Amino acid sequence: MCGSPVGAISSEIVSDSDPVHKEGYATVNGVNHFYRMIGQGEPFVLLHGGPGMWHDELFPFFDDLSSDHQVVFYDQRGNGKSLMAEITADNFTVDWLVSDLEELRKAWGFDRINIIGHSWGGLLAMYYATEHSHRVERLILVDAAPANTDLLIRSYRAQRDRFTETEWNYLQEMYESDAYLAGDPAVLNKAMRLSEGVTFHVPEAREKYFDIVAFDAVTARNMVAISEPARAIKLNVTVQDKLPRIGCPTLIVHGAEDFIVSAAPDLVHQLVPNARLVVIPDSGHYPFIEQPETFSLALRSFINETTLSS
Repeated sequence: MCGSPVGAISSEIVSDSDPVHKEGYATVNGVNHFYRMIGQGEPFVLLHGGPGMWHDELFPFFDDLSSDHQVVFYDQRGNGKSLMAEITADNFTVDWLVSDLEELRKAWGFDRINIIGHSWGGLLAMYYATEHSHRVERLILVDAAPANTDLLIRSYRAQRDRFTETEWNYLQEMYESDAYLAGDPAVLNKAMRLSEGVTFHVPEAREKYFDIVAFDAVTARNMVAISEPARAIKLNVTVQDKLPRIGCPTLIVHGAEDFIVSAAPDLVHQLVPNARLVVIPDSGHYPFIEQPETFSLALRSFINETTLSS
């Protein structure tokens, strides 16, 4: 790992006029991480997907949780507003991303945190929880990326099968185009709408997502720069053997119609000692958008039961 020393932390609050809604930057490991906090109470840190996305894809959908908890969103290094001068295979790694979250926890002043990770964010959450189990109160994995590369490849093949041959070829042409590689937001948004669109089971939820999430010039360039380091991470997923280290109550949420193969959540359920698995019917990769009431009930029940038993 390289860069500024771990622990070189500074925080700048951009807006704190409302004590229930704050946003700002915390500088850890040499990267200014943008964060947003809403609500008050026990902290829940949300980890967005990607790599290459940002917290906006989660932010509007957890208002209910923020009514009686503090919900913390942040853009992972090189994503969203957490900008880096250069993104490389050396400074965009699992080790750095796990270290960032640990240093952010300290910067925010939390002794222990609850973590909700979606998709890639779920995989990152697993990596963090295996290294810092004593800092995690509860772990919630929502359609998490698989815990080994074989299951990840199987899942991507399942996603590929949802395209027609024409759609798939068109998507590959976009990925290889000069405009995409130059970070043209229009091309990246068109590609995202096609590639991410098939991960939804509920069309109305898909449109809600795309109403909120769109690349601009900065985030588009970031996505292109992150693509190769992200590929390296995905081709070497190593968390499976460490999953028995996770000692906190763990909720695994899986959309019944997700492209992530069911063997992936089943494996985590088997290996994490204190885990429960909830399958959400009629939902794809985004159950908190596709079936929000069912998702909220599962989340609330888990929080309440683990509060009573603690």
